[in-house]
Amino acid sequence: MKFTIKNSLFTAIVSELHKICSSKSLLPILSGIKIEATQDGIVLTGGNSELFIEKIIPLQINGETVVEVHEVGSVVVLSKHFMNLLRKLPDDIELSSDNMQLVLIKSGSIVTRMNGLAAVDYPKLPEIKILHSVEVDVASLKEVIKQTIFAVSKSEAKPVLTGVKMEFEKNKLTCTATDSHRLSRREMQINFNEGAHSVVVPRKSLMELLQLNESSFATVHISIANNMIVFSTENTSLYSVLIEGKYPNTQSLIPTDFVTKITMSTKELMAGIDRACVFSEEWKHNNVHLALMDNGILKITTNSAGIGMIEEQQKISKVDGVPAIDMTFDGRFFLEALKGIQEEQVTISFCGVMKPATIEPEKGNSYVQLISPLRT
Repeated sequence: MKFTIKNSLFTAIVSELHKICSSKSLLPILSGIKIEATQDGIVLTGGNSELFIEKIIPLQINGETVVEVHEVGSVVVLSKHFMNLLRKLPDDIELSSDNMQLVLIKSGSIVTRMNGLAAVDYPKLPEIKILHSVEVDVASLKEVIKQTIFAVSKSEAKPVLTGVKMEFEKNKLTCTATDSHRLSRREMQINFNEGAHSVVVPRKSLMELLQLNESSFATVHISIANNMIVFSTENTSLYSVLIEGKYPNTQSLIPTDFVTKITMSTKELMAGIDRACVFSEEWKHNNVHLALMDNGILKITTNSAGIGMIEEQQKISKVDGVPAIDMTFDGRFFLEALKGIQEEQVTISFCGVMKPATIEPEKGNSYVQLISPLRT
């Protein structure tokens, strides 16, 4: 194998794959990246026991030659040392390997030799039996994932809650995440005419999907199998195992009635909650107290014994229902929920003492979040 490639491009892709390579796998070869030179370009593969990513570097990008393949072949290199080396090389790279898996890397006057591993020993990407498939644009899918993924559980006590539930229905994709204390649910329109199907995708896999450096106009093809999901773009394929288990019926958790509903500026409320979280690193609970005053003003208060207190008042655009709010929430949860609201005005519905509150854009019902109050 022998090829020449642009350093910046090669280093960027190797760095992406290095992040998912496993250093503690039962298969030591998974700590490496498989490099394959073909007549059409370079194929790089990295992964672990739950996730694999295959990246294709074509000979030309936007009419510019970025790869010259002199001899086809393949080899596996240990990702950590390889990545660290590439970052320190000044010029374009010539990489070659022989039948003994000795890898020769040249950049300008610098010559490096590394021991490689036989590519034949690297696990093959699974051949899946596709049950359902759909195409969506990358930008929309990333937006939906960002607006839900923060609410997944960080605890392994209930593994099914550590992923995002993706429900494919007629012309609709619904993503849901919850950690039992909060919930985020977002819908998007898709062109899907097959039978309804739902899967739970691990958070780590979706985080890698968010990191894909694709054009906002690109399309991602989603293929679903019994125990795996594949996200494919023109030059990237992400293979992820699915989380087994029955996801709770979260639709029934979203209240339909409210006691008090307020609408106010998303940006101003987010800034106020952020200020109220200043002391959050210094105490156990990041408690933020919300109270509705008689003149249509929301009072935001946080109080930390031994540190201090923050209090501010913000004007409410509209109040519906009973003008009474006196509740405490986890400020971090509240702030993360508000960050997902892109509209100028946010509507918060309070459904009674110690009942969850809903947060959603003033207009539209495709995005709703649920946050449980704290006992004080």
